[in-house]
This record gives sequence, C-alpha cells and structure tokens, in this order.
Amino acid sequence: MIPPRRNDNNHMKTIYTWDETKRQTNLARHGLDFVHADVVFESHYRLDIPAMRNGKKRIHSFSYVMNRLAVLSLVHTERDATVRIISFRYASQLESENYYAWLENQCHDPQTNP
Repeated sequence: MIPPRRNDNNHMKTIYTWDETKRQTNLARHGLDFVHADVVFESHYRLDIPAMRNGKKRIHSFSYVMNRLAVLSLVHTERDATVRIISFRYASQLESENYYAWLENQCHDPQTNP
C-alpha cells in the first residue's frame, strides 16, 4: 500500500491499496508496479470511464505517461478515502486510439481552461 502523502496545502492525499499477490502478478505480467499508479491519477489528461464487473463499480482510467511514452490503463475502485488498484497495464492499440481520439475531440486542456 502507498502511504498517504501531503499535498501543497498540507492536506492528506488519497491512500492507495491493493492485494499484494495481485500486485506481484501484475508486475510480472505487465512490467508495471501498482506503487507507480499515481502517474495516471495525477495526469492532467486522464480519461475516466465508469465500468461494472461482477456487479461491482469500477473506474477504468487512461493517461499518456511521458516517462513511459505510452498510454497506460488503470482499473480501480473507490472506497471511502481510499482507492483500491485492481489492474495496471499498457493500453491496447484500440484503447490507445480511443484515448487519442478523446484527447483530440473532447478533452479540455486543464492548462489553458481550468
């Protein structure tokens, strides 16, 4: 689990949790560690898509991450003040194409239009 962090206003940031066995499996399979999932969460250009799986609400987030030069896919749930990470991987080609289309046509630049 990532410990809580303080932002610039000295407020607590989100706490991330996960199943450790799933984290190790994800790291071996996809080469991405849940510990670094905040690169998607903190992106100004994150696309969040609500989803349901096995009757449970999830959020499928996509973001282009510069230090990876790729679109990353992050599946997570929100519980109280925590975010539980379920999956973290490189986006598929179709997911990446859809993300780029969203950036071009629907994303409002948070740097120029807060």
